[in-house]
Amino acid sequence: MDIDSLTQLSINLSNPDLDQSKQLKMVCYAIGDTIEGANRVSLWKFDENKTAINCIAMMADGEFSEPEGVVLSAEDYPEYFNAILESDVIRAPDARNHPHTMCFNKAYFPAVNVYSLLDYIFSNDFAPFGIICCESVGHIVEWSDQDLANLKRAARIVSIFSNIRNLA
Repeated sequence: MDIDSLTQLSINLSNPDLDQSKQLKMVCYAIGDTIEGANRVSLWKFDENKTAINCIAMMADGEFSEPEGVVLSAEDYPEYFNAILESDVIRAPDARNHPHTMCFNKAYFPAVNVYSLLDYIFSNDFAPFGIICCESVGHIVEWSDQDLANLKRAARIVSIFSNIRNLA
């Protein structure tokens, strides 16, 4: 019997002996395996006032890291923050021309060659806690409804375990 990546993630995250770094790594890789075209996956945590997000984990080019000091502020990217907090999701196949993500054109997208973005909020006690960010580097990806459904499922899994063990 084959188990899909997100079911395996749930099983793995239920292990109480798993340290936070391994949890974050498993989340990034499971999402990368599940969301076709996402060759860069990152997890971001909101500050207390939802005015900034801090990158807590990233998988890019198959390599995992826990970057320090990578922070994006609502002051610098108001279109993005307003949209993600209002609707929980941003699906931007052409992220460089999407009204909620083109704000990243100067300082971010060209530097890492991002063309497409699919983001979804995960919650803790029903309040926005962080963002799962899927990006396509090098080419545009038309994110499918199934991609979005899988990302929502991943966010629910992350939300459950962030409630139980403060994942981030």
